[in-house]
Amino acid sequence: MLRAFIAAFSSVIMLSLIAFANAGLDEGLVFYLTFDNVKNQTILDESGNGLDAEIVENAEIVKGKYGEAIRITGQRVDCVNIASQEKLKVRGEITMVLWIYYPETWIGKRTHWFDKDCHTAGAATSYGIQSGDIGGGPLIWLYLGSRDNQGNVTGRKDLASPHKMVAKKWHHVAANYDGETMKIYVDGKVIGEEERKFNLAGDNDADVQIGCVKDRAHAAFVNGSIDEAAVWQRALSDDEIKQAMTGNFLAVSPSDKVATTWADMKRRAIAP
Repeated sequence: MLRAFIAAFSSVIMLSLIAFANAGLDEGLVFYLTFDNVKNQTILDESGNGLDAEIVENAEIVKGKYGEAIRITGQRVDCVNIASQEKLKVRGEITMVLWIYYPETWIGKRTHWFDKDCHTAGAATSYGIQSGDIGGGPLIWLYLGSRDNQGNVTGRKDLASPHKMVAKKWHHVAANYDGETMKIYVDGKVIGEEERKFNLAGDNDADVQIGCVKDRAHAAFVNGSIDEAAVWQRALSDDEIKQAMTGNFLAVSPSDKVATTWADMKRRAIAP
């Protein structure tokens, strides 16, 4: 009886500490897909905003960095999609994060992770991130749309940075813009940044696609896996990017999530 009480008390204390440590990452969160909660073909959005994703085709649930992940199985223009809606229209600032795993070389490949119509009609008002090798070695590309002060479209802004990610290893990738500086991160470290002032406008009417690209089947993340995918309508700090790497970064309520979250904490603690 005493042992059970001590275990329960310890879990509450640990849960409270994690909730305190994670406080703040909820702010500005647009959507958060852990891929751990899937019902039929629907991937539940953990942010509370109701931006659930649908497995349209060309994807399967596999073991991830934390719990489950999504794996892209072939070249298609549809895979995991969040249907177009107002909440997906990000303006002013943005952060995109996700864990990725690729069993092949990045050399000579083009693999898209987030896409809100970055390459066709909506490119000037899009957001997205990918790895692409156009002849000089693998680069991570950040794409952001823009408008002028009158609301007129002023074109897509790009930032590309060489990366040294390796095959058969989970890497954490993030990108953000705070209204003044575009940044790209790998495994919590800034690998590319550029001061560039513009009015971010990722507000086209396209779906957000994860692991594939609108009208660009050849740029799907074929054989690649994605976990812990999230977008914020604010620029996370360097420390917050590192915090997001831990997985399960939402603040939790000890009053209603002790049992489920404690089990999840233990599972994630032993994840590879």
